[in-house]
Amino acid sequence: MQKKTAYLVAVVMFFALGAPAAEKSMDKSGKMWTPIEWSLENPTFKGNPYDLIATATFVHTKSGKKHTTGMFYAGKGKTWKFRFTGTRTGKWTFTTASGDPDLAGKSGWVIVKPNSDPKIKGFLTTRGGKFARQVGDSGKLEAVRFNVYMNGGMGFRVHKKDGLKNLDAYLRDTKQYGFDTIFVIVANSWFKSGTLSYRQHKSKNPDPATFERLEKLIMTLHSQGFHLHIWAWGDEQRKWTPIGVGGINGIPDKRLQRYIAARLGPLPGWSMGYGFDLQEWVSEKQVGEWAAYMHRHLGWRHLLCARGRTHKELDVISYSHSGPKTYRDVVKVMNKDVKRPHFYEERFTYKRWNKYDMRTTRRHLWWYTMAGGMGSWWGFFGKGGNVYDPEKFKYPNPEQLLTCARFWNDRFLLDMARENKLSDGYCLKTKSNTRFVFYKEDAVSIKMDLSKMTGVQKAVAVDTLKPYKEIPLGKLKGENQTWKAPYKSDWAIAVGEFGKK
Repeated sequence: MQKKTAYLVAVVMFFALGAPAAEKSMDKSGKMWTPIEWSLENPTFKGNPYDLIATATFVHTKSGKKHTTGMFYAGKGKTWKFRFTGTRTGKWTFTTASGDPDLAGKSGWVIVKPNSDPKIKGFLTTRGGKFARQVGDSGKLEAVRFNVYMNGGMGFRVHKKDGLKNLDAYLRDTKQYGFDTIFVIVANSWFKSGTLSYRQHKSKNPDPATFERLEKLIMTLHSQGFHLHIWAWGDEQRKWTPIGVGGINGIPDKRLQRYIAARLGPLPGWSMGYGFDLQEWVSEKQVGEWAAYMHRHLGWRHLLCARGRTHKELDVISYSHSGPKTYRDVVKVMNKDVKRPHFYEERFTYKRWNKYDMRTTRRHLWWYTMAGGMGSWWGFFGKGGNVYDPEKFKYPNPEQLLTCARFWNDRFLLDMARENKLSDGYCLKTKSNTRFVFYKEDAVSIKMDLSKMTGVQKAVAVDTLKPYKEIPLGKLKGENQTWKAPYKSDWAIAVGEFGKK
């Protein structure tokens, strides 16, 4: 009788007070390489919201692949968010963890479906000494020719409120030269939108307004097959550093690093350099500490580098100087470390140092790929260093740069290696001896030792000084031979079956 009475009291109270509201489902679905976002309310929180630590861990049910990403304060109210991008199709489950009970213990699943858009790629990464990116529903890797383009010395002006207004024109400008990566410098706009110097603000927290513009830029670029290279900082002479905001890797700086990792980490299609003129203001140890801290908090690996630095925590070895004099100089640099890609992070802009004319620019682009995939940086400083003007500042022979890009589309492969002994020019070939690329300057003929080639393979020649046009060479036998050019030029020959243009 006593149990029955207690039960009836509980039922009466249940209907009197109302049944507890069912918690909203956190289950979602999406496509490969496309970010998904969740929001959580935290009404009881007090303190600095940018210091709250909370994470979400996603696990792929079939493979066990795991990504742990931080939550980030949305910038207003008491809302926190977290994001996820699938790197495999199928079901992923997730759980949240935090010392704050309102953000802890949440769970759900995500169904990741294939993405049919061929422009949508995955995260930039590396494979040995080459740049690479994830592609397709399996996340396999393809080689990338990493070439940054700018028009205006500080790149795209994302720190300005109207910074995205010229984006369509800027991308058309980038594309006409065959490039697919642009850059921005953020500096102290991380802390206060619209500023570059730490003397222009007193904030010690990340500014969500800057991140909103960066997110829009990254996702727009990604949807169109472009990448973004970010310079986190500038130089100390201009005070474009974190030195005046609690110091390098100080409390505000690490607060910012966590916020970058949580908010931008799940977004594909960007890489980050520490900044420029680093020799003036930051040590190798400090750069290594930054890279290690970022990698610990980034749920998805992003390429980090620092101009002129080689610290083991960096994904890419970067250089700051006026560039190589010969192809052999490029090879010598790349041979210093074959486990990481290399990047000339100095800006080899048109006519800079009276060096990078059309001929030099074109040939260097071919050298860097034929050497095995050296990254590089091109474009224009513009009037006064910073003015974007694609009509005034442009290459006189854009077709030459576009020809280079079109030739290498689907022809630069991860397993290609230098084999210059097979030619009187330069040669890259695959391990299987089924695909070869030969390149020679001022050539009327090219020697090609194909004696170890597997089977009979078709071949085409391209004049690198002209708009892209393939000259069919028929099917070549596996033997030592010489191709005679119709006239003298810088020629490239592709032998073997490659992907579609």
